[in-house]
Amino acid sequence: MTKHLSLVGAPSVEALPPSGLACLVIVARQHGLHLTPSQLIHDNLLGDQEVTLAELLKCANSSGMTAKAVTLDWKGLSQLKRALPVIVRLRDGSHMVLLRLEGDENSTRVVLQDPNASEDALLVIDQPRFEDIWSGDVVMAKRDYEISDETQPFSFGFVTALLFRERRILRDVAIAALILGFMGLAPIMFWRLLSDKVIFYKAYNTFYVLCIAMFVVIMFEAAFTFLRQYLVQRLTARLDVKLSTYVFEKVLNLPIDYFEQNAVGLISRDIREVFRIRGFLTGQLFGTILDSTTLFFFLPVMFFFSPIMTLMVLGFAGVIVTWLVLMLPTYRKKSSATLAAEGAQGAFLIQSLNGMRTIKSLALDTRQRHMWDVLVARVAKARLAEGLTGTAIQTVVRPLERLAVSAPYAFGVYLAVSSGDPVYVGALFAFLMLSQRVAGPLMQMAQLINQYDEARTAVTIVGRLVNQPPEEGRSGHGVRVPLKGLVEFSGVTFKYKGAVSPALNNISFEIPLGTTLGVMGKSGSGKTTITRLLQRLHSDYGGLIKVDGIDVREYDVDHLRRNVGVVLQENFLFSGTIRENISAAKPDATFDDIVRAARLAGAEEFIDKLPRGYETYIYEGSTNLSGGQRQRLAIARALIVNPPILILDEATSALDAESETIVNANISRIAQGRTLIIISHRLSSLTKADAILVLNRGVVNDIGRHDELLERNDIYSSLWYQQNTHLVPAGRNEKNFRSPTLVS
Repeated sequence: MTKHLSLVGAPSVEALPPSGLACLVIVARQHGLHLTPSQLIHDNLLGDQEVTLAELLKCANSSGMTAKAVTLDWKGLSQLKRALPVIVRLRDGSHMVLLRLEGDENSTRVVLQDPNASEDALLVIDQPRFEDIWSGDVVMAKRDYEISDETQPFSFGFVTALLFRERRILRDVAIAALILGFMGLAPIMFWRLLSDKVIFYKAYNTFYVLCIAMFVVIMFEAAFTFLRQYLVQRLTARLDVKLSTYVFEKVLNLPIDYFEQNAVGLISRDIREVFRIRGFLTGQLFGTILDSTTLFFFLPVMFFFSPIMTLMVLGFAGVIVTWLVLMLPTYRKKSSATLAAEGAQGAFLIQSLNGMRTIKSLALDTRQRHMWDVLVARVAKARLAEGLTGTAIQTVVRPLERLAVSAPYAFGVYLAVSSGDPVYVGALFAFLMLSQRVAGPLMQMAQLINQYDEARTAVTIVGRLVNQPPEEGRSGHGVRVPLKGLVEFSGVTFKYKGAVSPALNNISFEIPLGTTLGVMGKSGSGKTTITRLLQRLHSDYGGLIKVDGIDVREYDVDHLRRNVGVVLQENFLFSGTIRENISAAKPDATFDDIVRAARLAGAEEFIDKLPRGYETYIYEGSTNLSGGQRQRLAIARALIVNPPILILDEATSALDAESETIVNANISRIAQGRTLIIISHRLSSLTKADAILVLNRGVVNDIGRHDELLERNDIYSSLWYQQNTHLVPAGRNEKNFRSPTLVS
């Protein structure tokens, strides 16, 4: 393999990246982080227009840096010193990097670096000229060396840490709750004074004052109640965002093995458990804690009225707690069984929906309906058992709740009757009101035990998902240099988990820059495994895989995959327009870029015939497109980023003859200027390759050109003549073939 493809035509000139992102790349490099503008645009879904300060801060914070924007005058800028270099925003909206300040106070020079100029070409201007072009905005960024909460395993402690990040909201909610708790005494005091002072002494003036005061208290209570609910809702929304984004990011970072070995329905169920945790924290737990603030005010007053009666209320609450603790293991067992049954049902449902075309084609409706009935019955049985256990628990709790209020009151009535003190009767009435208000929070605290156990189970489920070891290469510190396309495999051995024999066994080959390699072999020979390892979907292999002389395990995995375009036999298109699907990997792609990629992939021919062209909506499952159309869109999507390495993995195997002809006709144009790997069992698409790799049971059987392999390799020639029976030479069966030799 020594032939190199020459570039045809003049190279395209890429547009300059936004100056703000280019400046951030320069500052990051000063702190030991290697970023690229294209990577920042891709990761943050930006366009090709100049970035705002908010977008610049978002890019920095998501790239392992801590950044903040400030507005300064010259005096403030001159005091930054150790904070340099910084990004300064100019009046025209562009950005530059302020490297340092030179000279003295009387003659200060500003040293700037234009991000779109050569690194050695620095711009040195004096203070007046700089102040004329500077807007006053400065972005300071440094590397974030602190261990964030996100690095610790998912647990209740982690979720609580997220909650307590919102200290200001929590403080305001606590203040509102304390005020509401204190105001809760007002109605009781109002009723007590009405009965003891107004009715007994017929004091109308006192009556008017008490009514006005009570009205004011009610208005204040309504205002603080609204304020507390508003703050709780805001806190809930912020926690929702943090938990959802955290869990989804963790799921995206999981290795491909996890998704291939676990049902999608179970993964989806585990993710949804996050909302149960959020509901417990901001609903049951937070609500109980806030409502319990009334105990700080009510219990002292109750003890003042009657210590014995107060202890009776607390005693019944203690009995309820004891009963719930005793029943907790039983309820936990029933709840776990229900959760497992619901998970199996959900997994089956998603599997059936994804495979509906197969179900309809093979008339599997009856089979699926029977299996669904079995799963539904299991869920119903588990839910019934869980419900009966919960009912048994509540059957004991409910009378105890009633006794917690009624028994102390009956005892108080007995004392009032036996003493004959009318004042004691008024105090008894007030105690009844207090005990009713106290009983609610006490019962909530008791029932919190069961709710906590459910939330703990949810934390365990989510933790089991997100605490999986993440995919290697996502540390943010991998190599991110531009790729050219030299690929080397040296003694690579790899075996899938659970497999008996290796998928690849000590294979070695090299693909020079800009050449095309064809790969063929029987099913299970390791063709697709080569591409998976090149994309670093698996890292646990022996030997070395290098791109441009660098081990692929040294690259940042996202950077590597953005430079390795892949088109599979069955490609997934997202719901959305054709334009959105083609530009998915390059959010800042212009319409001309999209059209160019579609033309190169041979997709423009059918897109132009659609009523809405590139704005045609693709439904879920791409049911409104043919297989050939889907495949050409997938090729266009891979080409939009102009990858230096492109893999076509059986990309034409599922196409009809017309679509395959269109794609094959464009392959020579697609290959220009890039390293192309074509995997196919249709050898007609490999005849023009610079070399063809023949695999057999995970080892390299031969490597050479089409005519060479046809002459000397039994595996290749046999498959070629099977596919092209009209070309079988006379007496082929008696022909002696030379034994295969490796050509590197």
